[in-house]
Amino acid sequence: MKIFKLLETPSVRILLFLHEKGEVRYADLTKLITSRGTLSLNIKELEEEGLIQRRVVTTKPIQAHYSLTDKGMGIAALLDKIKKAL
Repeated sequence: MKIFKLLETPSVRILLFLHEKGEVRYADLTKLITSRGTLSLNIKELEEEGLIQRRVVTTKPIQAHYSLTDKGMGIAALLDKIKKAL
């Protein structure tokens, strides 16, 4: 089923994870997508599309937190409905 394959793409998995968890750290996303290259590329693309946002905390060590934008929340909610319908 092609729609199922779509739901398993890294970008969609990240969107659904953020939809479920809210704001997460980069380390949390590395547990979801183990390839750091794939993760970094997908995060960059999702940020460029305005679907996710990064918040940097300048403590030591520096931490990056990711969450959905309003646009990303809407798309993730639709993807979640599709996933639950399958």
